[in-house]
Amino acid sequence: MYEYLLVTGAPGSRWSGVANGVYQSPDVNSSDYKKRNTFYFDEKDIDDPDVEPNHQGTYFGMGQEYGTKREDWDIPFKKKKGLKIIKSHDFSYQLNHLKSFKQPILLIYRPPIDCYDWWHEAGGWKIKYPNYLHYHDDDYLFLEIENQCAEIQRFIHQERKHIVRVDNLYDLCYNIGIKTPENVYSITGGSRWHYEEKDTKVYLWTYD
Repeated sequence: MYEYLLVTGAPGSRWSGVANGVYQSPDVNSSDYKKRNTFYFDEKDIDDPDVEPNHQGTYFGMGQEYGTKREDWDIPFKKKKGLKIIKSHDFSYQLNHLKSFKQPILLIYRPPIDCYDWWHEAGGWKIKYPNYLHYHDDDYLFLEIENQCAEIQRFIHQERKHIVRVDNLYDLCYNIGIKTPENVYSITGGSRWHYEEKDTKVYLWTYD
């Protein structure tokens, strides 16, 4: 099994939702979980044990507690066993470098305007985790979304021989080589929904 799953997507790409599904796998190392590092789109869900946070697990990169350098990846984890999910918007600018680690890279893409609209709908500047204050304002945020989406598209085209597009959580876990979460029914909203139904394209790069 791989040691890491490197995840990137622009703000509003629904990348957290995709990563959350994987996070529930029994093969994933979730020892980085901290209650203070969570965010719920609806605050009334905070005290409901049956509702998973919309944002959970560690986010890395600019404005966050940990950077994106290789030596930062293990710091938040209390245990060694299991696949560690390393999420960062900044990875979109580091994709060619990340290949050298030979770990799978999960890329989530939506058109920039869809990302921008969904990010605001999901909480926007009220999102407490991860930290988005370093994006300053809507104009700079949208510019970053456009740039990150462009970098992801460029990498997908460049590495198309090493990339597969996955349709749902089952396919994603299979291609990573981990077990599907036992509670996949609730995670996927009661069905084996396809990422495309959420206007989201999900790609997995692997070294071979």
